[in-house]
Amino acid sequence: MAELNRKAPNRTLLHIRANWPRFAILYGSIVVALIFIGISAFQGWYGFIPMTLALILILVYFLFMAFWSTQKLYGPYGIRPYHQLFDMGNIRSRSEFIYIDLGLRYQPLSLSRRLTTGKITVIDVYNPQWTTSRALVRWREQMPHPPNDPRVIWLDGNIHLLPIPDASVETVVLCQILSEFWQKGDRITLLNEVYRILKPGGQLLFAEQVRTQTNWLTLGPAALQLPPIKHWHNLLSETRFGVQKQQVIQGLVYCAKATKLTPSQVRQLAFQLDY
Repeated sequence: MAELNRKAPNRTLLHIRANWPRFAILYGSIVVALIFIGISAFQGWYGFIPMTLALILILVYFLFMAFWSTQKLYGPYGIRPYHQLFDMGNIRSRSEFIYIDLGLRYQPLSLSRRLTTGKITVIDVYNPQWTTSRALVRWREQMPHPPNDPRVIWLDGNIHLLPIPDASVETVVLCQILSEFWQKGDRITLLNEVYRILKPGGQLLFAEQVRTQTNWLTLGPAALQLPPIKHWHNLLSETRFGVQKQQVIQGLVYCAKATKLTPSQVRQLAFQLDY
């Protein structure tokens, strides 16, 4: 489904601008390699030419795959994992839910177009001490001021205290948020806060890019920076969430539906583990 708002910023270009060093390094390396081939041919260093051509092919491949994965993740006809989570959680047009954000805004705004009388409460938990990515800073700087929309409520918060009462919401969405926190303890802190505000049996809809064969092919060695699926599954279990449904979308993004276990379920799980 294409985005309905034609005036919405091109998120593919926003991502490229935010992550411009990666694209610049790949492109610049190709240019340098081409110049080196010219110098080698002029100086008669013919033995270097085949190796440099092979290097250029590798660099061109990873540059192409960088654009491909960006289009897949952020393009208007890409996988858009936040919509996958919306469907996975069976959210309706009249539903109300919480969306944890880092000031990028475009994801909840896109989801708000699927609501009629429903509401999204967006909580911005960005803090430069906890989320140190320069790409995230550059992306935030490009985002326009949020428009007035009765379906969207904007709140500021932090990972230690979300401005929501205990056990008061049915659904919380965390789409590519936890990976921006470089410390495991901060990730656990945010998940514990999500657990606090969810009603017993409430659902957490979660998505992260993971280390898969597809991401190995698109990112190369940089895929080592992505945690495997097991890491996120264990983190959800550690914070007392029970994973009910999970899938990897086109080999790029891991999506999961987890529920806040009721006290009886927690006791039953603890008994099974002890047994």
